[in-house]
Amino acid sequence: MLQDPPDQLVVIDYPGLHIHLATIARRLGIPVTYYICPQVWAWAPWRIRRIAACADQLLVVLPFEEGLYRSVHPRVHHVGNPVFDALAGVGAVPPLQGSSGNPILALLPGSRKQEIRAGLPALLEASRILTSHQPGLETWISCQRDNLIPEIDGLLEDHPQARVHVGDARALQARARLAIVCSGTATLETAWHGVPMVVAYPANELQRSVYRLLAVAPYFSLINLFAGTKLVPELLFEPGDGAAIARLASPLLDDHRAGELTEELKRIRAEKFHPGASQKAAQQIIALLEEHSIR
Repeated sequence: MLQDPPDQLVVIDYPGLHIHLATIARRLGIPVTYYICPQVWAWAPWRIRRIAACADQLLVVLPFEEGLYRSVHPRVHHVGNPVFDALAGVGAVPPLQGSSGNPILALLPGSRKQEIRAGLPALLEASRILTSHQPGLETWISCQRDNLIPEIDGLLEDHPQARVHVGDARALQARARLAIVCSGTATLETAWHGVPMVVAYPANELQRSVYRLLAVAPYFSLINLFAGTKLVPELLFEPGDGAAIARLASPLLDDHRAGELTEELKRIRAEKFHPGASQKAAQQIIALLEEHSIR
């Protein structure tokens, strides 16, 4: 940046590096756009001011973040979530090889090894409980990458009821009767398909206490934040406590309750899940570029 300064620096998420990089750029007089601002409301709300100070404009992807960041920065734009660009642009849902056609319980334990180690055992225990009460229910685990297969297979010895789908999670999400999702954008992807779900994330007592103390948002799951209400059950669970997850998931196997939730998810999709985030972000980036070129 010193030898050949860019016309603008655009940083995306990842505050560990990008706050420092953006701060240096601003000191050098380089305009900065922060796109997909970190979800500090969930884990470090005290960093909001620091993020605001390092950028000329902030582009946020969640509706409520606009007001949150605008309290400390005059130029904040909600551009929408790029996950909807991806969902709207994909083709046909891929096949689910090996499915018998029975109702599917989809387990989406996340895409990181640490998440899988901490959360999947409880999700599998919840699956065992749920399938014991509904024998025709098939359990499928979403494995997004080949290198995660050993991590998942190592946890399946006591759970012969579970099968693994490697690859595009839509193969499960589009066909599931019920999903248990480990938070993140997977909740929005699952909601896109209208699938009833429980959002469950592993957290020990200390982590839960810290979250309750620091969090500024009323919910931790993205789908509930989009809905503005507790639309789907969510739980920060003690690692290994599958029974707690099963208790929340069991009512969603009722056809009437599941149907109501599916209709609500479809309504939220129609009202709030709009593609176009990337286009809107590009427009704001160009606008800032033009302002500084005029100067």
